[in-house]
Amino acid sequence: MEIPSGLRDELDAMFQSGGLGGMLGFRLVEWGPGRAVFELHPTAAIANITGSVHGGVLYTVADAAFEVACNSYGRICVALDVSVHHASAAPVGQPVVAEAVEVSRSARVASYRITATGPDGDVRAWYQATAYRTSRWHFGQDRWPDAWRAAH
Repeated sequence: MEIPSGLRDELDAMFQSGGLGGMLGFRLVEWGPGRAVFELHPTAAIANITGSVHGGVLYTVADAAFEVACNSYGRICVALDVSVHHASAAPVGQPVVAEAVEVSRSARVASYRITATGPDGDVRAWYQATAYRTSRWHFGQDRWPDAWRAAH
């Protein structure tokens, strides 16, 4: 089942409007129901004291992917928890891709795995995240078809 086209366009505009990504050097590349991909082009401005990308910046990119993935059905979702495993340093100047993928979803809770990888597919960090799925809908419940709301 495809996201209703007009609503998909509105979600896309909302997801693309995040100002923090531009400030930190990341952007939304693609998204669909239950998934999202962001790309980070790190500069020295976001480095930690060892010269690699600050873990907080990596988390922020991963969190942005999580946010879009869990809100991608149109239902308003919020984070319950996120855990992280830093696997390898992310060198400044090398792009990082953060991809969030839904692992499970029920009426109220959904789980996601977010992986941040370097240009050769090296895992920089991975995250396990849980979202609470509220009963509210972006742009108002009445805008979403009954069949879509029942399924998502």
